[in-house]
Amino acid sequence: MTRRQDSQSVWIDGRIVPADEATVSFFCHEIHYGTGVFEGIRCYDTEEGPAVFRLPEHLERLRKSAHSYELEYAHSDADLTQAILDLIRSHGLKECYIRPVVLLGEGKLAVMPEDNEVMTCIAIWSWGRYLGPEALSRGVTTTIVRKTRKYPAVCLDPTVKAVGHYLNSVRATREAKARGFDEGIMLNTEGRVAEGPGENVFLVKDGVVITNPVEECILEGVTRASVLELAQAAGIPTRVEPITVEALMDADEVFFSGTAAEVTPIRSIDEKVVGSGERGPVTTRLQDDYLAAVHGRLPRFERWLTRVEA
Repeated sequence: MTRRQDSQSVWIDGRIVPADEATVSFFCHEIHYGTGVFEGIRCYDTEEGPAVFRLPEHLERLRKSAHSYELEYAHSDADLTQAILDLIRSHGLKECYIRPVVLLGEGKLAVMPEDNEVMTCIAIWSWGRYLGPEALSRGVTTTIVRKTRKYPAVCLDPTVKAVGHYLNSVRATREAKARGFDEGIMLNTEGRVAEGPGENVFLVKDGVVITNPVEECILEGVTRASVLELAQAAGIPTRVEPITVEALMDADEVFFSGTAAEVTPIRSIDEKVVGSGERGPVTTRLQDDYLAAVHGRLPRFERWLTRVEA
């Protein structure tokens, strides 16, 4: 479903305006230089009504990202929480994707901003399976992209979810799609596995779940942290360590994690089938537990949910 079909209004600095009137100036600094940060958050339907998944953690990362680019905004996390819940209620959506954006607006239109206004905006819309309707069950095909590497921390901070940073992801995705794959996997400048264009990468070897550390130039995903915690709760051993291409290709199972991608199995890498080519048992367990948690079916993880109607 496209944005125009069900995103009726947008929250902008304390005001809710019709979506068709939610505009920014051509002279907005963010348009010209990419000076903005954002978050991707999901709201899920549960037996007790809609609930937003790990909202405090997402808003904390939004503020940290904004601070790193000196985009200090006046709204508290409580303000943004209320705005998000109000938007969901007003739209009447049981499930939706939530996109807060903090951007640098009008002011001096030069590389060095000066007295530019900081704008905070939030939109919501329906969004199904990010990598396709059958991605969670059948898995996706991937390729290790060759033309694009994940940028190193000495250039841009990979832990910051910034608008301009995602040109890196756009290039990687376009390369993968042009070569006929569902998604790409990026390497870092050292030639080890970094992440997908919008996802963290996990592998399973001999029953152990492995993902790479922040030092490998990855975004420290909220879903990534959730998967590690779910694995611990299920008694599945985990390790956080660098991942070589050889280890990835030799894995028994591989999967993506992310707010949009959720827990998506990878069935092949550069046309080499992963494991049996089917969703593996460890991936299945973690995917089932993740979906149970976000839908409010795991009482132990109720703390991850912000109830819309509470």
